[in-house]
Amino acid sequence: MSTIDARTARRRFDRAAPTYAGASRLESEVGTRMLERLDYVRLAPARILDAGSGPAPQAAALAKRYPGAQLVALDFSLPMLAGARARGWRARLFGARRPAAVCASLERLPLAAASVQLLWSNMALHWVPDARAALAEFQRVLAPEGLLMFSTLGPD
Repeated sequence: MSTIDARTARRRFDRAAPTYAGASRLESEVGTRMLERLDYVRLAPARILDAGSGPAPQAAALAKRYPGAQLVALDFSLPMLAGARARGWRARLFGARRPAAVCASLERLPLAAASVQLLWSNMALHWVPDARAALAEFQRVLAPEGLLMFSTLGPD
């Protein structure tokens, strides 16, 4: 089992940011399937955290599904977050909301305890050097009766 060097991973994501959204087909497919599973969940979140959001490809769908929720895109790569914030002028003209962008590590979330009702993390946990620390942070910020929905790579 190899360990992840967070600095190297961040540099690589910084470099990949301009073309990442168009090249991340697996992440896109998994995100689409995760969104479909929300059809079976009764939830009215006030705040949604997209943890490890990258350019936040599911942000628009989450904002549409939960129009009253505040959406927070969090990633350790600032250039990736620029992609999350940049939406076309047409989208903004027709009322698409941009997520609040926060640059931070999943292992040290700069959010209050129990402040998130839906914690969404698509294909990000395998990039974290200490996944247990990230999951502990997820538990800390997730509100009672909140939902953690995540995907990651693994043996199964």
